[in-house]
Amino acid sequence: MPCTGKDFHGLTSRPRVDALDVAIIRAMGIRPYERVAKPLGSLRPARLARVTGASVNTVKERIAAMTEAGVIAGYRAFPNLRHLGLAAEAHYLQFPSEEAKDAALPQVKSLHGILEVHDFIGPGLCADFSFRDEADRRAKLDLLTGLAHGVPLRTFYVREMPPVKRGLTALDWRVLGALRADPRAGAADLAEAVGVSARTVKRHLTRMAAEGSVFLVPVVDPSKVEGLFVFELLVYLHDGSGPRPMAALRAAFREEHVYAYVPASAELGHFDLLLFARNIAQVEKLRRRAETVPGVARAEAWLFRAFLDLSAWLDDAVAERTRE
Repeated sequence: MPCTGKDFHGLTSRPRVDALDVAIIRAMGIRPYERVAKPLGSLRPARLARVTGASVNTVKERIAAMTEAGVIAGYRAFPNLRHLGLAAEAHYLQFPSEEAKDAALPQVKSLHGILEVHDFIGPGLCADFSFRDEADRRAKLDLLTGLAHGVPLRTFYVREMPPVKRGLTALDWRVLGALRADPRAGAADLAEAVGVSARTVKRHLTRMAAEGSVFLVPVVDPSKVEGLFVFELLVYLHDGSGPRPMAALRAAFREEHVYAYVPASAELGHFDLLLFARNIAQVEKLRRRAETVPGVARAEAWLFRAFLDLSAWLDDAVAERTRE
């Protein structure tokens, strides 16, 4: 791991992340799709400062430091999959052994329409893939089930995207393609790439973002931070506990959690938190803390071995739309 010569606060030779950094990452949002639109201003330091309670300059300094250290490895622009006639969901595959998982992994990664693979320590992984219709979905589920040696799959989550009320124009697709090529480009640079004015680019981008047609998110790489673990905390609730434990869990892990959602399958828990921890001991401490929340029956900690973004094929899909 490369050293930066100083950490975010000038105390040691290696980068480190604290609660404010995690709060900034959480406010930026790292999931590429949500139920509602994500305006372009969501990543602006002024907005992040309001959400986190820090000053604008502090937010700028923290983002710059995390970017320099590689914790924020860049940004990605994603189209709403509905515009491509696609839906997506993720399924958990439990293999007989880690060796069986490693043998199947190349085929999982090569699945047509694959978006992400979450490779957990142990014999399990999560495959996030897109599909055009129920027949396409069923064929991919059958293929994944075969790779898992017939062990039934469990739905991890369904990608939620805002409904599409307006089709994208050819220029919208060109602007989107230019943004995917350079997610941090300004309107002037994007305008030069697509051959229109900066004002036109800004108008199209603002409208697409407001409609939920495009999402801009940071790429977070926790492996760049000394001793930092990112893991899923799957929480199982007692029958009849209602939603109250979920709010209590968000509050209990406010300094460590990046996002939370309700798994699509109760077999994988009733609530999921993506958390940061500094070592294995803290992972276990956080897991036990979850089990002290009233209404929680038990909690499981799943550590990542690798998180693979396999969505580069979207570039070709976007480019094809610009030619239509």
